[in-house]
Amino acid sequence: MEDNVSLPLLYMSWPTVHANHKDEAPLDVLMDILGSGKTSLLYKNMVKNGKAVQANAGHACGELSCTFTMLALPTPGTSLAELETIARASLVEFEERGGANDDDITRVKAGIVSGMIYGLESVPGKVRQLAAYQTYRGNPNEIKNDISRYENVSKVDVTRVYNQYIKGQHAVIMSIVPKGAGGAIVKPDTWKMYERNIPTSTNTTELTLRPGTSDFDRSIVPAPGPNPAIKLPAYYKTTLSNGINVIGTVNDEVPTTTISIRLPVGQTRESLDKLGLASLTAAMMDEATQSHSAEELSNQLAKIGSTVSFGSGDQYTTLNIRTLTKNLDETMAIAMERLTTPKFDQADFSRLQKQTIEGIKNAKKNASATATQVFTTLLFGVDNSFSYSDAGTIKTVSKLSLEDVKNFYAENYGADGAAIMIVSDLQQSDVAKYIKPITSWQGKTTEWPSVNPFPKLQTGTLYFIDKPDAAQSEIRIGKRALNYDSTGEYYRSRLMNYNLGGAFNSRINLNLREDKGYTYGARSFFYGNKLRGAYRAQAGVRADTTAASIIEFVKEINDFQTAGMNDTELSFMKNSLGQRDARSYETPRQKLGFLSEIMTYDLPKTYIDDQNAILKSITKDELNGLASKHLKLEDMIMVVMGDKAKIMGDVKALGYPIVEIDADGNPVK
Repeated sequence: MEDNVSLPLLYMSWPTVHANHKDEAPLDVLMDILGSGKTSLLYKNMVKNGKAVQANAGHACGELSCTFTMLALPTPGTSLAELETIARASLVEFEERGGANDDDITRVKAGIVSGMIYGLESVPGKVRQLAAYQTYRGNPNEIKNDISRYENVSKVDVTRVYNQYIKGQHAVIMSIVPKGAGGAIVKPDTWKMYERNIPTSTNTTELTLRPGTSDFDRSIVPAPGPNPAIKLPAYYKTTLSNGINVIGTVNDEVPTTTISIRLPVGQTRESLDKLGLASLTAAMMDEATQSHSAEELSNQLAKIGSTVSFGSGDQYTTLNIRTLTKNLDETMAIAMERLTTPKFDQADFSRLQKQTIEGIKNAKKNASATATQVFTTLLFGVDNSFSYSDAGTIKTVSKLSLEDVKNFYAENYGADGAAIMIVSDLQQSDVAKYIKPITSWQGKTTEWPSVNPFPKLQTGTLYFIDKPDAAQSEIRIGKRALNYDSTGEYYRSRLMNYNLGGAFNSRINLNLREDKGYTYGARSFFYGNKLRGAYRAQAGVRADTTAASIIEFVKEINDFQTAGMNDTELSFMKNSLGQRDARSYETPRQKLGFLSEIMTYDLPKTYIDDQNAILKSITKDELNGLASKHLKLEDMIMVVMGDKAKIMGDVKALGYPIVEIDADGNPVK
């Protein structure tokens, strides 16, 4: 297949069994050994040595069938044919080493079992498990048996399913390459479209509709009950001896612990000539330490079903820790090793730098991401680092060095200003014993940088980005708006926008999706943090409806700004948000978000209660006043990305001043 992609893809696929088959479990274990994470053969043979940007295996299962897959995206200079050779050599390597070993079995079982437990942290997770077991096995209480079937997988089982379903068996080998690069495929096609034998006459009795019977009247829509009283998690606060602030809460539904160690260092700490440095440094923190290789640490974590990983954003870098509580001690030791003793190996840096550059190139092919990125840069200016993608640009990332990473770590990865958020089934006094090693962590961070002035918006302007042959156009309409606040005008404006573009049955979505069929979804929203805020309406629409979609966006925003919402919409907003927010603090991850918000903005314990009181009492007049104030189209700009040859004529006819720019936001001459 030829498509508008930046990287080719090798996709190898074997049919296997079906969900709940006795061989599903050993095939899942085989999948993990071959292509899951840094301990896998595909990672070692393709990614670690720089042959592939990504390589993994999968075993997707449904009621009727399962499919075992291996896929890889090559780095420049590596062919798909070479990757196929490596993939097949990896299968031979699996055979020659004797199949699965004890370490494999321990690691994979731990990961699968812990994943099942993590899946029970939410109400939807519980419901899915209960419903699936009842549907396919006739008993909703099958999780213990499901865990047992994985715990009982043996090395012999894994070798047997490999020989039965993979070795020497028929498979589909697919090459996906950029347009015009047909010569890059693995081999010439041997597959042809199946011919369908459609009978000239049909037996109508076989096609007679035979509806199921039920005593449940599905024509009656269940009425919503009253908004439930939201029970916020009680939380505790403390400060460690090295000055780190800690906030935590107890969640005793499942025996798990989730911790975020947040450092006040992100993209805002980058200079404009080193964009992407914070993200690349965070990626390097997931690699080797001074005592262990990345593969050794990954293996240790996998054998106890834990994860330890770094991530970087606008303002913060976060060390994320997730584990079964029984393994918290061992997991924390690995986390601290990664945090305090990174190795910063040149080979790791070169590989990650190359992967980052390829990722940026690939993102340029994504019209939705590109339109949003350009819109953001137009709003907040080329002089602020947070106006750009966290990954940086090809130009800046190409010039980064390992020394840059080392210096960034030395200057910013200190305990000063760090914060810890904890959600665990352990009480505060018990958690304290496990996080005590963090008290030995020292070091400073650089000062918060100043925000450069934002540019004067060329309001009313439509910025156009050409994407030849695009089947869809991406539309972004908006402006700078309010910074975050928990109960003030920012929060209330988000309530106001709910009926315009915040819900599935908002005016914008019902118009463009349900009524016109222009898009799969259209929405609008306010977003903000300490540094910036914005309002944005957006959709990906059929190319032939681009101009018509802009007209409908403008109509809906204008109507809402001038006339506001009606009483029915006000009631819907209050009921909908009240019902939705009842599960907003359910899972450990959601609770961490709640704790992080409190820590970031120094919020009072009552802020959720205050929000609920506002939701209950806010009037239509106040909300319509906010719409009148904040939704003036004359204050906004537009970004449209689509096929110029097909749509520019219709777009020009709308009468907006048009500025043509490229995917980096630079004017097209």
